[in-house]
Amino acid sequence: MKDLSFARSWLFVPGDSERKLAKCWSSGADAIIIDLEDSVTAGNKALARATTAQAIRKARSDGIASTIVVRINAWQTGLLEDDIAAISGAGADGYVVPKVARASDLASIAVLLDRIEPAASTRASLIPIATELPEAIFRLPEIATAHERVRALFWGMEDLGVEVGARRTRRADGEILEAFRMVRSLALFAAAAAGIACVDTPFVDIANADGLASEAQEASWVGFSGKLAIHPSQVDAINAAFSPSAEEVEEARAILAMSRDGGGAAFRYAGRMIDTPHLNAAERLLSRLRA
Repeated sequence: MKDLSFARSWLFVPGDSERKLAKCWSSGADAIIIDLEDSVTAGNKALARATTAQAIRKARSDGIASTIVVRINAWQTGLLEDDIAAISGAGADGYVVPKVARASDLASIAVLLDRIEPAASTRASLIPIATELPEAIFRLPEIATAHERVRALFWGMEDLGVEVGARRTRRADGEILEAFRMVRSLALFAAAAAGIACVDTPFVDIANADGLASEAQEASWVGFSGKLAIHPSQVDAINAAFSPSAEEVEEARAILAMSRDGGGAAFRYAGRMIDTPHLNAAERLLSRLRA
């Protein structure tokens, strides 16, 4: 299964739009999410499956190595098995699973994949959107460790807001309201405990470039591996936010060099005390450059 922890930007593309699918590969996004769920009407589901499978096969035959995942319809809709059957073998790296309520949902989908996937294909990952239902919030650790195919968590709040009857999920300035910030943190910690990636929710105000940049930067600081994008114009800002700056890289290299050159596991650097957690953080930052 593909390592999803180094993908910074995850761009949604409707699965029934040949035009948008043809353009998405040049967007600069590290990962493309082809959507069969919310952006596709009920009458277009079959068309979207066929269009998506064809687009993935063409991308792979053209040598496109970007991460490609497909957001399938929720288990509860009865559409999920047809989605997977249509896409399996096309070259997708995984499936984004919406409306996950419990770990057993993912275990059941994993069994389905074992049955449907071609024997010679690479095993597909499962990426639950783990916060769309209130009951799932209390099961995040179990969802994150539901199966070895679960390689990342997405967290989202728009569906959750509807479920709890929220009138808003953000303040007027775009800041996420406290109840949803708590869910965001819980998703991050559950993913970290499971040793998998965690991807931040999209910033839906496409015109607010400063707000996007600020939220993406904060998400990077606290440990998210990447951020969802709903428009190609958001990709560059997300990639920049999740890429170490030149100053960060220089400092990380200097800290590790001092440790190797006699500083050991505890020493002073630029007026700060450095010890093992700082060394580990420096190694982790530099690993993103090597990805």
